[in-house]
Amino acid sequence: MPPSRASLPAAAIVVAFAFPLLVSRHTLPLATFYGEWAAGVLGLVLILVLSVSATKSGLPQRIRFFPWIAAMPLWLIATTLLQAASGMADITGTRAMTQVMLALAAAMIMAASWMSQRQTVDQRAAIVDALAVAFLVAGLLGTLAQWIQVFRLEREMFGLVSEYFHPANRRLWGNLNQPNHQATVQGLALVASVWLAARGGLRFPAWLIAVLLLETGIVLSGSRTGVVHVGIAAIYALIAAAMARHRTQGTGPANVMQRPAALVVTAIVMVGLLVILQPLIRAAGQTFGWQLFDTIALIKGGGQLSGRNALWAHALAMFHAHPWLGIGYGEFGWVEFQQLAEVGARPEMALHAHNAVLDMLAKTGLIGTAGVVAVLLAWVWRVVRDRLLRTGADERAQTVMLLVWLAMFGMHSMLEYPLHYLYFLLPCCFLLGWLETGGTGDARWVKPLAIVVGAVGLVVLATTWRDYRRVEAREYAAEGSRDTMPRPAFWFDAYARAQTAEDAIITADNARALLPAHIASLHLLPMPATIARTAWLFALTGEQDRARLWMDRLRYYYQGDERAQFASLASACDEMAEAGTREAAEQPREFCAWVRAKSRRWSGG
Repeated sequence: MPPSRASLPAAAIVVAFAFPLLVSRHTLPLATFYGEWAAGVLGLVLILVLSVSATKSGLPQRIRFFPWIAAMPLWLIATTLLQAASGMADITGTRAMTQVMLALAAAMIMAASWMSQRQTVDQRAAIVDALAVAFLVAGLLGTLAQWIQVFRLEREMFGLVSEYFHPANRRLWGNLNQPNHQATVQGLALVASVWLAARGGLRFPAWLIAVLLLETGIVLSGSRTGVVHVGIAAIYALIAAAMARHRTQGTGPANVMQRPAALVVTAIVMVGLLVILQPLIRAAGQTFGWQLFDTIALIKGGGQLSGRNALWAHALAMFHAHPWLGIGYGEFGWVEFQQLAEVGARPEMALHAHNAVLDMLAKTGLIGTAGVVAVLLAWVWRVVRDRLLRTGADERAQTVMLLVWLAMFGMHSMLEYPLHYLYFLLPCCFLLGWLETGGTGDARWVKPLAIVVGAVGLVVLATTWRDYRRVEAREYAAEGSRDTMPRPAFWFDAYARAQTAEDAIITADNARALLPAHIASLHLLPMPATIARTAWLFALTGEQDRARLWMDRLRYYYQGDERAQFASLASACDEMAEAGTREAAEQPREFCAWVRAKSRRWSGG
């Protein structure tokens, strides 16, 4: 491929996969909307660039239009359609949004596969270099943002750095609003630095500075995931050292980093630096009042494992109750709340199981999960057979590095849900498509599909932007002004309905009318205040036993804030009793007596 033709896809990859990880704007109700929307826009552009580049005349080799791994997101889409046909309601709109994201993921897989099929080993290496540059740039700039947050200088950065607002136990997140996500980007960047060094693109001083900065970021994130990523990067460096003996060396000036012994040293240095930096940064934080989180103490004490175990127990309970099709997308928190007493664990209210396998089992059942596992295992076999066993040393080196990146995504997905975010999902799908060797069809369908994806993508991106801006404006609107503001037309209307429900003043007269909207808002995510409001509505509509049941569940909710919620209900009972004869007669006496007794117990009365 001529350099001019290769440079456009490479540049598009760097921008599409680095920029969304650096978007600093985070607002309610969806903190990651702007970063994910940027990932969607740039991902769509990348798909179009790859599609056009792959169908340029004069390129050798026939394209297989449909790579088999693209069946994975399409299978999940089919599962959601089957769920809809079976009568599962999409109360939050999450299922529709998930279908759109999965369709974009399938398009990315296909575009990456088309481009990969048309390139030689050397040309493929140039694209892998672009991926490495993207992750390295994102990791380094993300770490720089973390150090700005250390010194609380975010407001001096013209909006380029996300404000970190927790005053103590600070786990700095760069611009990703989640410290484990930032640590994963830094882990990807560590592997990228080893790849670029082994390719002769980084000399030792530059590599050492990059790794030093990246590992300070991992320490600042307080992420155990990041610690594991350092170990994975070190293992990759050892594998790269073993493979370096058989790789073709470049024609440029000799770079000591390309030697096997130097790559072994990089593995030792990465682990050694982390061991040194952890106590060093902790001591500096204590000296200068940085209020940092203590990762080492968390690792020794077990930390969040009990919370993870509780979520996993809930996911398994959902699967046991709905084994074939699961509970559907957007219902995890709601079902979790419904089964709190039965499961008995004390989890956080979450939208996901914090484990990719358990999450799929809970949401899509055996039908969805079995299809995904089958497609993925077949892909692994083809990659091992064609990219590792039946290929030369140079392509094998590329494949190993890409598989290490996928391993990082996979490891993180066993403890959280990074692939539910477009800025992680799309790079992961690119890697899956790039490594695929099987498929069917021919190139005549590439351009028509690219046109359809481009047109539909533009419509979806335009409407999601407009509707989110509307629901965002309502979120930050002055009290009493929301009713005069436009509502979302296609997306995020569940948030607008929840906002309206939360604004409503509850009385005995309107309780029955307000109840459905409150229950619907709990499907988004059951929060203590909304749970208490809904329990009060149940009590006012004659369902006092159900109201008690809902309030009882707060004891299993690790952030249930029972004392505050029972106090608010006791206050509501008192206000109704003092309001007048009619209101006092409408008071749910048994429920109020129970609430007052519980509230007095906490207050010591």
